[in-house]
Amino acid sequence: MVRDLNSILGFIESLNELNTRDVPPMAQVSAVQSAADSTLREDASRPSLSHGAALQNSPQPDKTFFKVPKVIER
Repeated sequence: MVRDLNSILGFIESLNELNTRDVPPMAQVSAVQSAADSTLREDASRPSLSHGAALQNSPQPDKTFFKVPKVIER
């Protein structure tokens, strides 16, 4: 994890070397706020899958949970 963090910090340090004097600061990813508004839908509640329907699509259901491969090494 330390190696990954150092890699990220190294990349950020290389970005600090860029001349951004004439680039205005931005608070949004999109340069125009109205552009972002037109691509996002309004949040609305809607029905979700039942527990059984969700587990039906699992290759290895375990009664009430999805069984997935281990991804964290200790």
